[in-house]
Amino acid sequence: MDYRFEISKPDSNDFRCEIAVSGEQTFQQFHDKIVETLGFDGSQIASFFTLDKQGNRVREIALMEMSAEDDENGTLVMDVTTIREVVNASCIELEYVYDFFANQYLKVEYAGEYIGDSADVLPLCVYCEGNLPHQTEYDANEDWAYDKDEDDEDYDDSFMEEFGGGRRSRRGNFDDDEDDYRFGDDDDDYRDEYGDEEEGYDDRYESLDDYIDKL
Repeated sequence: MDYRFEISKPDSNDFRCEIAVSGEQTFQQFHDKIVETLGFDGSQIASFFTLDKQGNRVREIALMEMSAEDDENGTLVMDVTTIREVVNASCIELEYVYDFFANQYLKVEYAGEYIGDSADVLPLCVYCEGNLPHQTEYDANEDWAYDKDEDDEDYDDSFMEEFGGGRRSRRGNFDDDEDDYRFGDDDDDYRDEYGDEEEGYDDRYESLDDYIDKL
């Protein structure tokens, strides 16, 4: 059996579309035809949802399997679920979510059996008129990271300084023009008390053993 589905915007009469699809075809094929007809971005996530008599979503038919929890919740996958498996006398209305970012969806209602020419290739757009719905534009390659230039006058490195980062460290600082680490004025007391920094003990003692014996 071949099906006719009328597709429309919720609470609006400015758009109507009808697509014919075979009961043996999958929701993936139905989805692909909707994307082609309405000029949607096929790389975006989409799902069909069955509805109960009160119009509440009951079961999802997802574009792809997301996790093991989907199986537990009864989620179906488009490319292995045929139209006739879902659409029947008790399920003649669906919702097609085409824009999860803006929570935009279309009503998909069974409109009867499709009787066409034997040369028709299904899925088939029977007609499409009115103002087409639009998806939120999303660039999958867009870099969402915000890189702040330290030379920017508004750059605030107080956070990094507090936790030991930034251009100055807790024990000293790096010379911007040299690779060597140099101590700042604040470290003079440390060196006076403990002696040479590289040796790690007071140079008044002749050897490391003498220093340890005095501890």
